[in-house]
Amino acid sequence: MSIDPALIHEVDDFLREVPAFAFLDDAARHSVAVRMEIAYFRRGAPVTQAGDDNRHLSIIRSGSVELRLGGTELHARLGERDCFGYPSLIRRGPAQNEAIACEDTLLYRLPDDAFHKLRDANEQFRHFFDIDEAARLRRAVGSLREDGPQGGQEGGSGFGVHVPLASVMSRREVVHCSPDLAIGDAARLMAEKDVSVLPILQADALVGILTDKDLRRRVLAPGLDGGTPVNRVMTPDPITIGESQTVLNALLAMTSHHIRHLPVVDNAGRLSGIVSSSDILAQLGSNTFHLAREVQMARSQTELFEATSHLPRAVAGLVEAGVDADPVARYISAIGEVSHKRLLDLVEQELGPPPVPYALVCFGSLARHELSLGSDQDNGFVFGEGFVREEHDDYFAELGRRLADGLESAGYRYCPGDIMASNPEYRRTAPEWIDRFRGWIDSPDPQAILESGIFFDMRAVAGEAALVDEMRQETFRAAAKNRIFLSFVARAAAVTAVPLGFFRNFLLEKDAVEGKVLDLKSQAITPIIDLARTHAIAGGIEATSTIERLEAAAASGSLDPEAARDLAACFEFVRDVRFRHQAAQICRGERPSNKLDPGELSRFDREHLRDAFKLIRGQLDKLRSDLAGGLT
Repeated sequence: MSIDPALIHEVDDFLREVPAFAFLDDAARHSVAVRMEIAYFRRGAPVTQAGDDNRHLSIIRSGSVELRLGGTELHARLGERDCFGYPSLIRRGPAQNEAIACEDTLLYRLPDDAFHKLRDANEQFRHFFDIDEAARLRRAVGSLREDGPQGGQEGGSGFGVHVPLASVMSRREVVHCSPDLAIGDAARLMAEKDVSVLPILQADALVGILTDKDLRRRVLAPGLDGGTPVNRVMTPDPITIGESQTVLNALLAMTSHHIRHLPVVDNAGRLSGIVSSSDILAQLGSNTFHLAREVQMARSQTELFEATSHLPRAVAGLVEAGVDADPVARYISAIGEVSHKRLLDLVEQELGPPPVPYALVCFGSLARHELSLGSDQDNGFVFGEGFVREEHDDYFAELGRRLADGLESAGYRYCPGDIMASNPEYRRTAPEWIDRFRGWIDSPDPQAILESGIFFDMRAVAGEAALVDEMRQETFRAAAKNRIFLSFVARAAAVTAVPLGFFRNFLLEKDAVEGKVLDLKSQAITPIIDLARTHAIAGGIEATSTIERLEAAAASGSLDPEAARDLAACFEFVRDVRFRHQAAQICRGERPSNKLDPGELSRFDREHLRDAFKLIRGQLDKLRSDLAGGLT
């Protein structure tokens, strides 16, 4: 039924609030309003049935509609201002979903010719109704990077995190020397040119770097002769960064490697400048860079706890500046790693040196460089040769206890599953660890799979890293060969319940249950991590981070490249929602968490989280059919 001309202005005003039509100018929106038809459906009445020849885009004016795939499986529940019916219009084929009015419902309906005309004329309108969820989600991630979460507001808050290094590093001539220059002459050159770092070049190639700190520790302290060549005391093969990289990339490199000067090289690998911590601080204007230094230089646990207490505000600053989710997670992880190392050093100073070589191994999100605020601690000790439990375990038990208590005070919560070095189960020699992994792999059952999951995400953060490398290699080799174990891993990953989407201010589950809380970690992030880990184990891929695993699985052929890109986009978007949620909590003085009220989400986030949920569910279904029955 056509709309009364007297009500056109009311339809026009309503369309301003419908996201799909918000892109239109006044004239275009008015032209849509005059073509609208109106339809009313009583509760329980079918709006469209599967197989119908649909000829309208439907917009819910009031009431609600339930979509069921093929008339049976719940697909979505829609409310005011939601649109449906467009997939069949775009495909120019029959409807696949059955649409049923859940309550008395009033619809505005745009005829198909007007819909197609509008899609042809307006790119944003066309993109909004793209039936490819992955394409919509990738555009959403792109818009977050460019414009912020509202698709048009400014993404920055004054931080120059995205500024290229070439525009911030010093433009003065780079002072350098050759490897055979005497230390005394190098020190005089640094004093004369007033520089605190001296690149060492050989035939225009950067071979080392000499800093004031090197001179103090490696020359003055041991009393070396001034005629000693620089190559005896320089830091060889220093970490470098390309001049096309950004201030953010430099911040992450400096934080991860605990350095204050970073040589910048051009595309040919030639030295073009030095970027310093002062350059970074001038751009950031915050404590973001200082934080890692404060943790690293903490002289007591009290000083360390004071330093880490500033992490939430530093992270909120990065989020407000529009920094992508992955660099934010890497920054939090870098601070977490420095905190673990420094705390371990401080506890060792209290207890005395360890009686045998060992490594502190971290599991889970820190190992993957994917830490978020409020994460639990997951760690253990790996002992080298010479460890005798009766003689040495008392020392390491106390070390583990103090480490766990210190990490709790530093903001890293006790692990609810007790996966901490304070638990004797997580203090083992490398062969004992390997035996435990082999037990899980050779005799898999649901409990073994549950326990083994995060142990495929392991990394040494302090001590003898070679001990952990050996464990990783052996574990992945054994797991990749055991098809029964892989089948159990796949089944465990595939049972995760991912929501359908949202209905008003509730989360809609697949069984039509409505929830008031969305747990971004367990309901959206963890399933992607599990998918990536499963494909990594199946392919013998030793990469640790989720994105690297997806890329490696795609490169090896064990995962469809398009599926890998889709999951990566989901991972980026959902983590971005989480960090924005946590930044808002920090600003309100709340403790950051993974749980949020769906009513707090913007329309933009709700629409694209729904896309992400569908993509994740699709990949879980595929994993279930491809892997859970046994790999070939």
